[in-house]
Amino acid sequence: MTATITPSNWVEFIRREYLEGFIREGGAAIKFCVALEDQTRATTWDAVELAAKQLGYIVAKIDASTTKVNLVEQLFFRIAQQIDWQALAERVIRRLCERESYIPPKASQRPSYERVAEQNGINSEIVKINLERALSQEVAEHPELAKDFRTAMTQLCLAQMRGGDDAPLITQVLSEWLTGRSPTISAVRRNQIFNRITRTNARRILESLLRWAVMAGSSGTVILLDLTRLAVAKNPRDDRVYYSTSMLYDTFEVLREFIDSADRLTHCLIVVFPDFSFLDSTSRRGMAIYEALQFRIDDDVRARELVNPMAALVRVSNEASEVHPG
Repeated sequence: MTATITPSNWVEFIRREYLEGFIREGGAAIKFCVALEDQTRATTWDAVELAAKQLGYIVAKIDASTTKVNLVEQLFFRIAQQIDWQALAERVIRRLCERESYIPPKASQRPSYERVAEQNGINSEIVKINLERALSQEVAEHPELAKDFRTAMTQLCLAQMRGGDDAPLITQVLSEWLTGRSPTISAVRRNQIFNRITRTNARRILESLLRWAVMAGSSGTVILLDLTRLAVAKNPRDDRVYYSTSMLYDTFEVLREFIDSADRLTHCLIVVFPDFSFLDSTSRRGMAIYEALQFRIDDDVRARELVNPMAALVRVSNEASEVHPG
């Protein structure tokens, strides 16, 4: 019998060892959670999401049946669509206020610099100059941010600070660029952005997003990835994504690249939820078809009755059979 662990035990371990420590302190990890039952998968998914939100993480959820996870840019776009970019910009501005020893402004539709000036009894033009200088320094202190991403975040913050009639339009076009909804690059050229987000730069942009989330005061980012759709061997001809053999290989390669580039990620936990057939060595839809991935996540040695909750791949069940460390 394969040793398993209960969802509650595993999630408690993830919370204690990763979310409360390693990830919050700047680490990154990719975990594969294989549930023996559909209900167990849903329970574990919900528990990880709840724990992450309680600890101040941004949570992004991706379903392979509605997002082409074999394309890294589509993964990024789906994550970006779940980000409140205006709220992150506002939180960065609040941090800049603290950096400049200003009392942060109260919520309002007015430009940030005017609200800060009023809150602190200082000339608004002085506040505007100081905040814009602080923003420039803040961005300059993080050269690891991709150039186009750095430009986009600067423009978003400036739109929040300055307000004006064109602020909503700037926010809209930048949000559309980030989420892949902009049909052309011409819309953001006036903001000094000259490249679309594609397969070649999506990872770099994602790495930048992870850093920006922390700059905005979040504990980090948790990405939940539902891969159960990959187990569908025959095209059901429905409205959802079907993964051909080549798309399946591409998906496994995307996962392999995330594992190998974990040292470039920061404050990030990715939890992958595949179907149980993912473990079947005879299945043409399982990880065994792509050894580059299998060798990275499957244990070389596995005790029959002992679960290692720190392993890259764990098996969970509501009727767990393991004897595991406390």
